[in-house]
Amino acid sequence: MAFSKELKNEVEVYCSNHLAPDEWYENTFCFIQNNELKNRIIAEFKAIRFAYKLYEGIEATGENLMFEVRNQIFAYASIYEAVIENILSTYYYDTKEFDSLMHHTIPVKISIPQSKLNELQNILIHDNKTIVPFYYAKKEKEKPQVRFDDKCRTAEKLGLIHKFVNPEGIEVDLPSELIEIYSYRNGIHIIAEQRKGINYELDLSKKAYRRMQPFIDQIKEKLIGDGKI
Repeated sequence: MAFSKELKNEVEVYCSNHLAPDEWYENTFCFIQNNELKNRIIAEFKAIRFAYKLYEGIEATGENLMFEVRNQIFAYASIYEAVIENILSTYYYDTKEFDSLMHHTIPVKISIPQSKLNELQNILIHDNKTIVPFYYAKKEKEKPQVRFDDKCRTAEKLGLIHKFVNPEGIEVDLPSELIEIYSYRNGIHIIAEQRKGINYELDLSKKAYRRMQPFIDQIKEKLIGDGKI
């Protein structure tokens, strides 16, 4: 059964009051040229913050807190990936770094007549193993082969993201932290963790949120410096 109208309005007002105005989201993600993707990212970001305030408001504990924390990690990691992938393919598609990210060199087998193959086997004998003729070719990677950590390191090589010193004077390795967040996103599972595991997840979800602003700021600074926006 749904909440009463009064309670529903109270909850919505409580959660929405902590959301940034629409202009903030538009300005924050203004460098995303694909409007459909930009709107999807904004909607995801708003939903994350709304859900966070909802669970904070009920002072979620136990499995409810675990559920919220893991969904926070998953959502932020997805935004990081979407932004990095879009920036690389939109603004830096013509760089050697992007080319290296999207291609690899693989061996390609050559089909030759059996008679020639027999001759080759007679000439090239190695530990009783079959000799296979091939050449190396540059091929475009399949999308699943382009890993997030490689995208992150490519963005780092291009100067889009980098280490920084936070207001407390502590050096933050932003690329490595984003890779950590994403790797944990891939490892999210249903099996309940020990209390130590839950605390770790909570810290990681906070980190995923806190790194979003410097992440965006660094990207914008680089894009402006390169004359992209």
